[in-house]
Amino acid sequence: MRGARTLRHDDGPVKSARILIVDDYADIRTALRRRLTAENWEVCGEVCDGLEAIEAARRLVPDLIVMDLCMPGMMGLEAARKIREEFPAMLIMLMTTPDADLEEAARSAGIRGTVSKMAMDKMVSGVHALLRGEEFHELSER
Repeated sequence: MRGARTLRHDDGPVKSARILIVDDYADIRTALRRRLTAENWEVCGEVCDGLEAIEAARRLVPDLIVMDLCMPGMMGLEAARKIREEFPAMLIMLMTTPDADLEEAARSAGIRGTVSKMAMDKMVSGVHALLRGEEFHELSER
């Protein structure tokens, strides 16, 4: 059994969190791992498609999932919907290209964060926000 985790710290940076990375490109997973561990977060797992994401969410029960939208097999949005059905409180940050329609579809699926895959600095800010209990959507000009 896992010990208690501290996810808030005076509304500032989050002290610790377990994060699952889901992307079909190994180079992207490696870059994400480096960036997330630089923030002192634990990357508890890495998988490369939506079906594996569902299984890993069940097995690892991460605090947050950083997931790509476009993957072979099951797309990220569909996997996120299935994960949210089983784990309604699980936080998911969806990475994709800037697109207001995708952002709205993600919001309606209960995804609390969306960010451009090309904006690594915003992805980290988004993870901080989600772990503080905020939403973070950066795909459209709102």
